Amino acid sequence: MFAYIERDSFLHHRNPIVKLILIAVITIIVCLSYFPVLPIITFTIMFFGTWIWGKIPIDDLFKRMLLFIVVSILFMTSMLLLRGLNDEADIVLRFWIFRWTEKDIVQAVSLGFRILALVTMSMSFVLTTKPSDLVLSLILQCKISVIHGYATMATYRFLPELQDQVDSIHLAQEIRGIPWNKGIVSRFTSPFRVMLPLLCVAARRGERVACAMESRGLGREKERTYYKKTEITKTDKVFFGGAFVVCLIIVAILVKFDLYKLNFASIK
Repeated sequence: MFAYIERDSFLHHRNPIVKLILIAVITIIVCLSYFPVLPIITFTIMFFGTWIWGKIPIDDLFKRMLLFIVVSILFMTSMLLLRGLNDEADIVLRFWIFRWTEKDIVQAVSLGFRILALVTMSMSFVLTTKPSDLVLSLILQCKISVIHGYATMATYRFLPELQDQVDSIHLAQEIRGIPWNKGIVSRFTSPFRVMLPLLCVAARRGERVACAMESRGLGREKERTYYKKTEITKTDKVFFGGAFVVCLIIVAILVKFDLYKLNFASIK
């Protein structure tokens, strides 16, 4: 689900730190707005932007996003159901025993699409960013130590393998007579039975990585040479500046039409 896809695209050639900083800035701007318009626009732009400028097939991208779309819908539905049981004034929508105010609807939709917007940005970054380039960018542009950079790469590359590890643990438990996909109780308790073995696998892998780093003398020499170097080019600066300006223009338009609000104080 979250794994790098090799492509020759505009987003793949951008510096990882530039993309990471841009995502952080957009995330802050999106989270400041309690209205759902900006999260919806952000989700749409990032989804189609990853398809067009990242050359990720739209059907593949949709399959990867499907789980989060379902989670977002369930989240919005559960919030509306819980909010609908409150007896408040200024009711704008009624259905059976449920009553909603404008604040209830806006908050549920906004938080649901905010989840989708943040997930889409994160997925776009992961799908278009090679782990080694991210680590090199952290070391060369952000000046973090080589030890911390290598540890970051080892962790980053281990995350996409978690699902394979979980599947292996499930198969091992099933061979030993512990069914994990039969019955509601088994499905509910399955994640708890996986946690301890998964932590053991992660600890063993971390120990092997630490031994490999120590045996090769990683960090002993202050000056190092690199087979490949990353740098922030003029195109990266134009990309960051253009995306930031577009974001500000969208926010300005939303503010003009009273669709970008920092709180619910103005909702009557």
